[in-house]
Amino acid sequence: MTHSIFLRITLFFLVTFIAMGLGFVLLQQKLAQEYTHRLESEAGNILLVLRKSVPLAPPMRRSYLQEHGYSVAEPHPDLIKTLKNALTVIPKNYPEEIKSSLHEGRIQILRDENHLYIYLTKAAPPLLVIKTDAAKQSHWSEALLISLMLALLLLYWFIIKTLFPLKTITQGIAQYGASGIYTPMHSKKKDEISLVSRALDSAMEKNQALLEARKLFLRNIMHELKTPITVGKLSLPFIKKSEEKSILERAFFRMEHLIAELVRLEQITSGALAPHLQTCDPKVLLERAKALLFLHDDPIDLSLDGTLIVADCEVMVTVFKNLIDNAIKYSSEGKVSVLQKGERFLFSNLGEPWGEECTLETLSEPFLHHHENTNSFGLGLYIIKSIIDAHNFALNYRYENGSHCFEVVCLNPLLSLD
Repeated sequence: MTHSIFLRITLFFLVTFIAMGLGFVLLQQKLAQEYTHRLESEAGNILLVLRKSVPLAPPMRRSYLQEHGYSVAEPHPDLIKTLKNALTVIPKNYPEEIKSSLHEGRIQILRDENHLYIYLTKAAPPLLVIKTDAAKQSHWSEALLISLMLALLLLYWFIIKTLFPLKTITQGIAQYGASGIYTPMHSKKKDEISLVSRALDSAMEKNQALLEARKLFLRNIMHELKTPITVGKLSLPFIKKSEEKSILERAFFRMEHLIAELVRLEQITSGALAPHLQTCDPKVLLERAKALLFLHDDPIDLSLDGTLIVADCEVMVTVFKNLIDNAIKYSSEGKVSVLQKGERFLFSNLGEPWGEECTLETLSEPFLHHHENTNSFGLGLYIIKSIIDAHNFALNYRYENGSHCFEVVCLNPLLSLD
């Protein structure tokens, strides 16, 4: 979850919003300071004009103030109640007598949303001097903040909407991995993610075509193989009993088994069929493997402790058969040793070490042949690895004391008999 690109983008925009909020608070503090300074300056100018108008008679004072751009009104109590103090503290740069009057309440500096008022409470009669639009505040900072926040929200929504098909792609791939069913997205947009989705749709379409071709090929090849086997088996009764007839019977039996084995293997490795779990006797499995290889006891050194395993017995015969066949084929002395310790089976044979490019991973690839190297397992090891993976067992390899050692661990706590 912490590696999610959606989470990272969300955190980025969240941090941006927080930074913008902090910047707005600092801007508001700066603007508030400037506003207060402007009110102090405007109020100081009004008070200076009032000081000069003190010697004048009330009618002349009113005219004098109006000439300097101020309005004069009677301080109606209802109006005074709607006003609030313009300054929170008395400015230090005001004259002492004005600061004293402000402190004693003989002068009040008031304001509303637009105008600045100087209220002379002890004047005869009381006087209210008004500076029009002196207290008006600009709201550009709030408008700027709202605009930027809306722009960021729209940008965030646009980016998330653009990236949201990634979740659809991920879910489609996960569905394909779990069930083998892929639902094309058919995106018609022109952004990079849409290009990826269309490329994925095309790749999956080709993959489905390959799978269908593979099924068709296997179906045809099985049919073509079964036909001559059937003809051969039908001909057996016409052959006199002899060693050749026995050999042919065993050969036809083995070919039929191989065909059935290939069909079942294809179903398991393709995910179309789960392993049919049973309790298997390794000794029986190894005997069946030897029979399929037409082997006697001479080239095989068995050491079994009798522990039973839970697996698909039919396909595990293939695992043992291929491991024995490979070990004998590539052994320097034509022998293989099979050692069982519980659910672990060790198949070992003497031989020269592989080159560095030959690892268990590379040799498990299908149709791999090292023509210059005799340690080539073709499809054998690929089939083994496929069956082991289908059971969620483990296949290990090591080279020690001049021997190639393949270890099959037939232990998976997730698999159990029903």
